Amino acid sequence: MRSLQDWVYEVEAGWTRLLLVRVALLLIVFGLAAWIGLREFNGLRTMEAMDLAQQGRQLALGKGFTTKMIRPLALWQLRANKGNQAPSMSEFPETLTPPLYPLLLSGVFRLGKLSKVLDFEVPPEKAKGFSVYAPDYVPLGINMLAIIFGSVFVFLWGAKQFDLGVGILSTVFFLGCSVLWDYAIQGGSSCLVVFLYGVVGWISCGLMQDKDQDDIESKERGGAFWTFLCGFVFALLPLVQIIQIWPCLFFLVILCFNLRRNQWAFLLGAMIPLGIFLAWLGKLWLLTGNPVGLNWAYFLWDSSNYPGNMVWRTFSFDIEKTNVWRRVTGSVLKGLSLIVGKGPGLCGGTVVGALALVSLLHHYRQKSAALGRNVWGIVAITLVIVCSFVFRDAGDLGSPILIALLPAACVYGSAFLWISIERWKFEIDLLGKLVACVVALVACSPTLVRFAVPESPPFSYPPNYPPIFIFMRTWFEPNELQASDLPWAEAWYADTPTLWIPTTRDDFMKIHDRVSPIFSILFTPMSSDVKMYSQMLNDNSEWGQWADLIRRQKPPDLPQAFATSLPPNNDYLLLSLQKRWN
Repeated sequence: MRSLQDWVYEVEAGWTRLLLVRVALLLIVFGLAAWIGLREFNGLRTMEAMDLAQQGRQLALGKGFTTKMIRPLALWQLRANKGNQAPSMSEFPETLTPPLYPLLLSGVFRLGKLSKVLDFEVPPEKAKGFSVYAPDYVPLGINMLAIIFGSVFVFLWGAKQFDLGVGILSTVFFLGCSVLWDYAIQGGSSCLVVFLYGVVGWISCGLMQDKDQDDIESKERGGAFWTFLCGFVFALLPLVQIIQIWPCLFFLVILCFNLRRNQWAFLLGAMIPLGIFLAWLGKLWLLTGNPVGLNWAYFLWDSSNYPGNMVWRTFSFDIEKTNVWRRVTGSVLKGLSLIVGKGPGLCGGTVVGALALVSLLHHYRQKSAALGRNVWGIVAITLVIVCSFVFRDAGDLGSPILIALLPAACVYGSAFLWISIERWKFEIDLLGKLVACVVALVACSPTLVRFAVPESPPFSYPPNYPPIFIFMRTWFEPNELQASDLPWAEAWYADTPTLWIPTTRDDFMKIHDRVSPIFSILFTPMSSDVKMYSQMLNDNSEWGQWADLIRRQKPPDLPQAFATSLPPNNDYLLLSLQKRWN
């Protein structure tokens, strides 16, 4: 039986002390996530977040992988392939987003409904005192958990590949990434991708360390299991973001050739998610006639002939008259120049990204560290190249994809910093640690500044004002088609099929007359706050044909004859076929 002195030793210097320290640090990370999340969150803020959320709700309610946010280009593609056999607007299939993240959301939504903790319905009388739509907290919770456990895997990765100091500093860099917290608050799948990269980094680090062993026959227990898990987790990434298929394939091929054993387990683990991914591509091919569904439109969006989001809002599309390859080539060059111009900060932080970039040139003594540097360097180069195809603006598409490199950048960036400090050979060891703390403080300063910023307003307005969408539910009959310049918000909060307002009036009338009647048109600050009126009238403007409505002038050529202004500040304009408001 242990004496009191043994227990005191365990608490002061033994295993109990180590456990208490780890639990305390984990509680601090949970507290940081709770503080930032509850203080800054005021609802989902981006198109991606609301689009994914409403897809998850469709799955949770047993309506299949369908969507209530309808892009005119998706409608054109579906009807071009299926003709009159195309599904109705109330059962419109999702042909853009991979299914894994919506499935994860649907599972949590389903559990919330079964436990009666979560309800998608909000009574109209409660809209006045409404702040945050309760289901909005589900994506926030998933993202915060992804950051918390992602930081754990980043620490384990750094400590296992290098030492405890690298593990601690890489975790500080990771948690100090303000951009990562921004994506968590906004919603979307970026945090899940970062988490998966962290998990794969930690697992693959252990597999690569076989290179450091002289005895090839030495085997760790469960080696086949961890090899299987490494391939399985990384192959999940294309099911979250389709563009991740390219770094995934490069990673799988390179690591498979560098493993000393259990390649069969690695390939088997990868083939399961990749098989599901190929099945999803097959479904897209049957629905749309294209194996990538609607994802090809990323090549053309915000190009010279399709500025802004015009390509997504085009219903009369003729791909034969589109010089796709010339536009793709020009877009790639433009995207690559923008990525190079923005620099290493696109992976989450300028300091961390710069350290990681320089670390690619460092010669590591450990074979596993050198192999890891090569593998993750190739993954980074691949991701940069494929991002150049869709990259137009650092705040739009590129950053949520390149943020996936954050775990690797934190580990190898912090390792290079410690190696540099050791080479400087300070006479006082504490001075080197002080330098590391100063660099960490500079890297984390954007996150630290968040604590001094005032709390966010109750709504992410403009343009999102959830109470008005929830109140508008009572004016719509089930499955009535609406049109909006903010279709992701109306589809999510109003729970109604919503068409993204087509580029031209002719396209709008074709859909209204030939496909399905459009009950209402909603214009929000999403379009009115984008550009000046003179810019809207340009020949190449994406909102030129709707400038009169954006200026709140009711046109005589639309069948939606009844109009009303909606709060806040009468910034919302609703036109409808019938007057259903008092």
